[in-house]
Amino acid sequence: MQQELASEGLDAVIVTSPANLFYFAGVWLEVGERATALVIRHNADPLWIVHAMFATEAAQSQVQKSLWKDGEQPFDRIAEAIGSGSRFAVDGDWEARHVLSLIAAVRKLSSSAGESPLPVAADSIVSQLRARKDQVELDKLQRASDRADEVVGKLKGAIQTGSTELELAKRLAQLWEDSGSEGMSFPPIVAIGANGAAPHHEPDGTEISSQTATTVIVDTGGFYDRYVSDITRTFVVGEPTDEIREVYDLVLAANLAGIAAAKPGVSLSDVDAAARAVIEAGGYGEYFTHRTGHGVGVSIHEAPFVVAGNEMKLEVGMVMSIEPGIYLPGKFGVRIEDLIVIEEDGARPLNQAPKQLEEVTIRV
Repeated sequence: MQQELASEGLDAVIVTSPANLFYFAGVWLEVGERATALVIRHNADPLWIVHAMFATEAAQSQVQKSLWKDGEQPFDRIAEAIGSGSRFAVDGDWEARHVLSLIAAVRKLSSSAGESPLPVAADSIVSQLRARKDQVELDKLQRASDRADEVVGKLKGAIQTGSTELELAKRLAQLWEDSGSEGMSFPPIVAIGANGAAPHHEPDGTEISSQTATTVIVDTGGFYDRYVSDITRTFVVGEPTDEIREVYDLVLAANLAGIAAAKPGVSLSDVDAAARAVIEAGGYGEYFTHRTGHGVGVSIHEAPFVVAGNEMKLEVGMVMSIEPGIYLPGKFGVRIEDLIVIEEDGARPLNQAPKQLEEVTIRV
């Protein structure tokens, strides 16, 4: 980060969100309404200004700390750590009231030296660093994805006619607990039949019918040492209809095309286009309604984003999802998602859960 600050012409960056604090300081800390700020400086050691009630948690980090207590204002300390007249960036997740209080403190500190620079957003700088995973991070993401494969494999055995979305979501929670995960990385999506046409459907009492073949989208994820997994498999209960078979095969082909296109030096926009082209060629382009993927790490959605217009080039060590889908209103939906890591010769899937149509079909 100090190298990035130098290249960006900045003196300091204020890191505040739990995910960013974990990335830089090694401690996951939710502080509620109390301000906390890890000040990373270009020409000095970092300093973490944190409330005294979190002293025990913060002590796990080797970063130098400055503790404040209720009745005190931390913003003068943060301003002093930044320095008079300094150019600095602020974590985009910090509450506006904290940012405004810091700006006031910086102006007061710099009043004798003239107008102080306004802060800029730190998100692009931080996200560039977080997007490039080192081997320790990659190992954790692989372990998290191994758990995801295990969980969806076991859930398949629980999917049967009469099962409801809520029952399957509850089963997912239990499977993640059994896997050793620290919970689920996001609320699971379980979408039966027509509910699958809504990409972010929340599970309800809808049950799997025995009258006709139906799709069941399962989108879920967990953790390994704070690093996340994210996987989607679409199961088919009953003998697939011609329409289900056609849509499923198109989505799988798009998933594979996106993975094949992801290589060092290729833009995120081109990866999105590769997956999208398959679905458009099949005549279902208007029913693929979201981006092709997103980065993962200590957050479930982080850079890089696989979306049209994103000209960022892929680099070795980046990890992202490839998750094309087709959503037919009033009928059903299909989405297939794998996490991939960019290596020297292309993309390597972190997920190995079966995804051929015959492998996800549950005949009753």
